[in-house]
Amino acid sequence: MKTYIASGFILALLSSTVVAVPVVAQTRTLEFVGFIPGPAETVYTDRTHAYISDGLTLRIFDINNPAAPTFVGSYDFPQKIYGVTVAASIAYAAVDFLGLGILDVSNPAEPKLLGFFETGGQALSVGISGSTAVIANRLSGLEIIDVADPSTPTSKGAYFTEGYATDVAVEGTTAYVVDRPGGLSIIDLSKPGEPDAASTQSTTERAATVAAGRQPEGTTLAAVLGTDSLLEIFDVSDSASPVSVSTYRHPERPATGRTIGWPRARFSGALAFMADAYPPFLLQAIDLSDATDPTLVATYEPPGSPGYISVSGSLVFVTISGDDDRSTEPGVLILRLNS
Repeated sequence: MKTYIASGFILALLSSTVVAVPVVAQTRTLEFVGFIPGPAETVYTDRTHAYISDGLTLRIFDINNPAAPTFVGSYDFPQKIYGVTVAASIAYAAVDFLGLGILDVSNPAEPKLLGFFETGGQALSVGISGSTAVIANRLSGLEIIDVADPSTPTSKGAYFTEGYATDVAVEGTTAYVVDRPGGLSIIDLSKPGEPDAASTQSTTERAATVAAGRQPEGTTLAAVLGTDSLLEIFDVSDSASPVSVSTYRHPERPATGRTIGWPRARFSGALAFMADAYPPFLLQAIDLSDATDPTLVATYEPPGSPGYISVSGSLVFVTISGDDDRSTEPGVLILRLNS
């Protein structure tokens, strides 16, 4: 496909067919920097390394030169990895029906298993707050685990969501878990005793994923991305009384009325990044400086279906899947957000 811009329209040339699509004004750009060959299903990054999973394998890459990442080491879990997060040189993985896997990655060339915690059900997402790990579990909701001693993690209880938990995000000592069909639940991880929700909130669409972050002006936002790619923004500064402040959908990408796989969203400061997992594939950067008026500031069209997103400074890492005819190589795109 070749793309041209003329008179306020994008002209997409597919073989001999020209399709005119109105251009949405954008104030920033996402430019290609590098690529990590896949397959790749999830990605997490810190300042120096990318942690990429596919199936059973977690691979670690040095990203100090994002134009040419270098492979460092890997570790194979017994079951499929659905999510990874890293804190203080320890990697926490949501490992399918096994539960929580904990790795020492202080030497990324030789990751070492520290411990496991079997959650029962299916572990789909993981978050960390100090010495507490949380797992979004399809069967049991939100599992809360004490990892002060990572070699012997212990249960701190579970919060049972109304439906099937699909994702969790952590900001400070608060966990935000989404389930279908329930919506968003907010749990204070610092509260002693049996876990309970400070509040629950229904969502406009069936929830697929959640992101949470403290904004530069001091408010805390949670963004829930629905299965039909509607982004709903909640002010959760008061966890007992969350407020839905706005929704966002790309003006040229109307609702399809069907579930669209696993769209993803991530925060970075006042920006939310979201991936549309249905054609035409699109990564969007949305400015939430005014949370009541989300503003699209940049887009990037990946060659394959985008999935997980991780942000490190001005760099944005996005997993993409290959296609059936193998014309698209799966892996992780590395993009830079420019002013």
